[in-house]
Amino acid sequence: MKYLLMIDLMKSPLRKVRFQITALVLALAMPLAMAADAPAKEPLPINVFKNLESGKKQMVVLYGTSLTVGGEWAKAVKNYFDRQFPGQVAFVNAAQSGQESNWGVTNLQKRVLARNPDLVFIEFSVNDAATKHDISLEKSEANLDTMVKAMRQQNPRVDIIVLTMNPGWDSPDQPSHKKYASDRPHLADYYDVYRKYAREHSLPLVDIYPLWAKLQQTDEAKFHKWLPEGLHPIPEASLAVTCRRLNKRSKKRAPRTRSRSKISAQWVME
Repeated sequence: MKYLLMIDLMKSPLRKVRFQITALVLALAMPLAMAADAPAKEPLPINVFKNLESGKKQMVVLYGTSLTVGGEWAKAVKNYFDRQFPGQVAFVNAAQSGQESNWGVTNLQKRVLARNPDLVFIEFSVNDAATKHDISLEKSEANLDTMVKAMRQQNPRVDIIVLTMNPGWDSPDQPSHKKYASDRPHLADYYDVYRKYAREHSLPLVDIYPLWAKLQQTDEAKFHKWLPEGLHPIPEASLAVTCRRLNKRSKKRAPRTRSRSKISAQWVME
């Protein structure tokens, strides 16, 4: 099953991209995997949208690295909830630049659990892969498992979405001379850890890494332009790369339409 959200009625190209990325993040976050106790026909995440549609207020928390702290995708997700469910969603970006999953476990109570979230986006792979942190693949998975179990223990119905992010490269324009690629020689393996965990635990996965990896292979000049200092996408790039997945997944038309404000949204289950 797929749960797709397609948005139209955008005036400017940049605004269109901003809204498309919002749609994409939510579309990708509702994959084939089904919750063990959920009706077979329902997509994930289930509970947060049921609650929003019934008028309940919800807490959404983003937890991860600098790719979440300053990521344009994070702003787009907030914009989505603000526009589609005005006044219903408290949104917190609890990520921290330079941090990894050891920090994530240590700070989970203060930054996530204390807010009693209903929906959590989580990504730490990109910094777990940095050799300076000395975090093995097994430890990265164990830390993710610890965080997921703690959130489930607090709220068995919390919706949790895991993400893979972009690769890096050793840019000569990096001010501090960091070598983001050389420092992460096994980054793809760390992203595989999140994919495997999501599959085995029926969690939604936003898998952006393959799109960036393909761009790196097919248009290295654009890849370098869009990651000028080696790791952090410029806003235009963050949106444009991710929107390709939306276009790929949104070929079929929706049988049901609902509108709020200036947004025409189509919710598709198949």
